[in-house]
Order: sequence, then C-alpha cells, then structure tokens
Amino acid sequence: VKLADYGTTTARLGSESQRRFGDCCLGIMPVMEDAVCTPSGHIYSREAIVSYLLTKSRQLKEERQAYDVKVAAAESRKRSSELKKKADAQRKFVE
Repeated sequence: VKLADYGTTTARLGSESQRRFGDCCLGIMPVMEDAVCTPSGHIYSREAIVSYLLTKSRQLKEERQAYDVKVAAAESRKRSSELKKKADAQRKFVE
C-alpha cells in the first residue's frame, strides 16, 4: 500500500533563509572591497577574516591562560596533599 503524500511534499525556503550573492559569510553584509573567494564559492571580506582571526586568537590565548591557572592550582593542591601525607607519616613514625 503506497501512501498518497509520501515523498511528494516539499518545504519551500523563503529568500530570508539564504544569503544574497556577494554577502560575506562571516559578516553577513555585502562585500564592498577586498573580497576573498574560496574554491567552494564562499565569499568573505578580508577585513572580516582578519577581525575573526584576531578575536579567535585572543579568545584562545585567554582560554590557555585560564587552563594554565587551573593546572597550576591542581599541581599546588597535589603537592600540598603529598606534603601533608608525608608529614602525617613522619608524625606516626615518631609516635
């Protein structure tokens, strides 16, 4: 038994769901000057690319610093825990 509507219904996308030709894929605005096109046909503004790379590198640098702080704190806790265990072991030995 074949359903009447199976495979025949399609959804139509409006023009607002697609970028206009010549719009930057990062900035979502028309590229007026210094456009860069990828082999796959995506258009970017060179200014948007540089801005994105600067923002991303700054974000990665901040994340790296936060990670380094967490690692240093974990190492410090581990060291203090080991020192405490060592001191407890020495105290038990003396008693």
